[in-house]
Amino acid sequence: MALFILKPILWNTNGYRKPGGVKTDPKSFPGMWGFGHEEWNNSPRLAFKERGFSYRVFHTERPKKAPLAENAGQTFVFMTATHDGVQQLVGVAGNAKFQLDRQERLRIADRLDIDSLAAGAWELDKVQALGSDGFEEIWDTNRHWIPNWVCPAEYYLWFDKPVTLDAMQLTGKAALAKMFSSHMTVERKFAAMVMNMVPDAQRCEAWVRLMDAMESAPTEFIAIPDIDDEPRATTRMAMDQARIGQGAYSERVMQKWGRACAVTGLKCKGLLRASHVKPWKSSNSFERLDADNGLMLAAHLDALFDRGFISFDGQGQMLISERLPLDEREHFALPQPLRTRPNAKLRYYLEYHRTMSYYPPA
Repeated sequence: MALFILKPILWNTNGYRKPGGVKTDPKSFPGMWGFGHEEWNNSPRLAFKERGFSYRVFHTERPKKAPLAENAGQTFVFMTATHDGVQQLVGVAGNAKFQLDRQERLRIADRLDIDSLAAGAWELDKVQALGSDGFEEIWDTNRHWIPNWVCPAEYYLWFDKPVTLDAMQLTGKAALAKMFSSHMTVERKFAAMVMNMVPDAQRCEAWVRLMDAMESAPTEFIAIPDIDDEPRATTRMAMDQARIGQGAYSERVMQKWGRACAVTGLKCKGLLRASHVKPWKSSNSFERLDADNGLMLAAHLDALFDRGFISFDGQGQMLISERLPLDEREHFALPQPLRTRPNAKLRYYLEYHRTMSYYPPA
């Protein structure tokens, strides 16, 4: 199921592209060492591509006691900063996964050449006061925490102009959580209220995608089947990418089909299913997350398609198995074609479905 978290981070005066030297609680990490891991959250250096998909990494302190593993790839993080008497929304990440595994954080840190960011911290007087050896030790020990969250790039939104939040309107209290070590787990409705505080002029495509993803986010835990087609050394990576991508897969398929059933045009989200054309267990890592390997179908059509009672030819015309009795076909008003003609990639997946999943006429 989806998890919505309101998470305080350090305020930054450099647009979150490098450390700004803002004074803060002397007992916190940035208070002690002069910089915070989150101060690169808007840096273009924290973006990467892997297996054909684009990702963003970012940092917050770990939300203690939050069910992060259970909601990996289904977490929405609303990052806030408190400064000068205001509390502001600075960034939002959707379909995110907290990187609990240290080795995975180190792998991404090396891939992104995180060490090259150290120069931005070294510019600060407080950091230089540590001495080069002292700073190097702190950096080497903690650099892997910079990429401790990862999400699909299209579900990452950073505000060039932070959005001031009205805590009284949101909670009935004077202020939201402030401490970096704290967080608020909120309901979907609360998260939508936060997003609706974003001025119209700042509601870009990423804002629309996030709102749509929040509305269609799963209400139950998404189980990721075992990935048995990957070399042992890459299994963890593949599982992580599957978990992150699966949270966004349904939304991508929904967008591809105009937020409606690919056959009937039904738009009631509670009755729609994003159905893999080439089944998950038979697909490789790319195909499992490819929106072209998906049909948005009404629940009854999803069940028929999944069990091989129906399929579609290369023109989008529906094929019906003899196993489906005539009276049932009439009940469902079948056959009906796809609303749009399949593109080349979907035709490839449909050919697989017709060959391997569909039960043709006897």
